Amino acid sequence: MNYKEFKKILLEYYAKDSIKHILAGSLKKPSYEVMLKLSKEHGIPFEAWQDIRAWLGLPPTRTQLKLREQK
Repeated sequence: MNYKEFKKILLEYYAKDSIKHILAGSLKKPSYEVMLKLSKEHGIPFEAWQDIRAWLGLPPTRTQLKLREQK
């Protein structure tokens, strides 16, 4: 699945501002019910939400890199 397809799927469930946060890799994740629906209907595994950017093949954000350095 590519970035554009994923964004189109998320538009069915979220407003554009929420999608920006999700795709930025911030702490916002879908509710369990939405994750279940996305898994069943679109094949997006639960594990993808641990790091959605990595699952999509996108590079980490600066914030993610800083958090990794702090660990």
